[in-house]
Amino acid sequence: MIRELVIALALTVLASKGIAQETSVDTAKHEGLQQLEFESTFKVLHSTGEAAHAQEEAALVNEAYQFLTAIMGEKSDFCLLVLSEKDWATHAYLPVPGMPEYYKGNLIVGAGKNSMADGYEQMLGGFPPEMTTELKAVYTNAEGEFDMQLFFDKLSIHELTHSFQDPNNSGGFSMSRWLEEVHANMGLYAFYKYQRPKELIYITSLVDFSLNNPPPQQQYNSLSDFNTHYYELSPGDYGFYQMKFTRAAQRIIDTLGVEVLKPLNDFLIKYDESWSDQLDEAAFQKRLATEVDPFIIEAMEAF
Repeated sequence: MIRELVIALALTVLASKGIAQETSVDTAKHEGLQQLEFESTFKVLHSTGEAAHAQEEAALVNEAYQFLTAIMGEKSDFCLLVLSEKDWATHAYLPVPGMPEYYKGNLIVGAGKNSMADGYEQMLGGFPPEMTTELKAVYTNAEGEFDMQLFFDKLSIHELTHSFQDPNNSGGFSMSRWLEEVHANMGLYAFYKYQRPKELIYITSLVDFSLNNPPPQQQYNSLSDFNTHYYELSPGDYGFYQMKFTRAAQRIIDTLGVEVLKPLNDFLIKYDESWSDQLDEAAFQKRLATEVDPFIIEAMEAF
């Protein structure tokens, strides 16, 4: 599933190359959706019959939006789309139903359980029971069921943080994919640490478990590998990178505070893809340490 996500991202990037900067939301994905009556700076659209899910998601995203804008400034224009599984192929960009994503001004989330949560439940079910007892105790929902949606639902805030990295909704990227992911995980971690601390365990528990049980084979493991071989990463490598990025994000926020989110976001916008042929990884990291904070490099030493 992660492989499918990576391939789809590759196609999205290739499609965006050579296209002029855009400053408006991609409304082509909106046709046929219903608008939720919700007072906020962003529009909320949803699939038929999913108004209740849309209201719940809108409240969460709005709370996170207020938190992040107080730190980084307003994200001028974006929409929240809450989609049923049957509408996913038509209105989303990536093929993994329900997996939160952001592209060209559209923050897209699923109504109901996403396939990534199902996949992780099946994978973890293959581990010896004694290895997952504590993990399953954390990810038990109100109905007493093992439910990895308690983790994957939180990723809408990761994607919301990505939206600040693309202020013009152009679909462009910075020259460093790994730093984009660390920054997005910083926004995710900071929101739950300071706004919903009781729910933070749903993020950190899977990270802890994953880092203690790495995939048996890792073809790529450096930061430069992540940028260079982004579209070649195996599902295990990609997922393990994200867990390490989240741990680094935790260290950075715990040490530097939420204020670092803005200068780091500004840095990502400044050093866009056009810099890729001008700076190597060492030179890029030197500028990052000088222009933002040297601790960010220290936090990445695990790589």
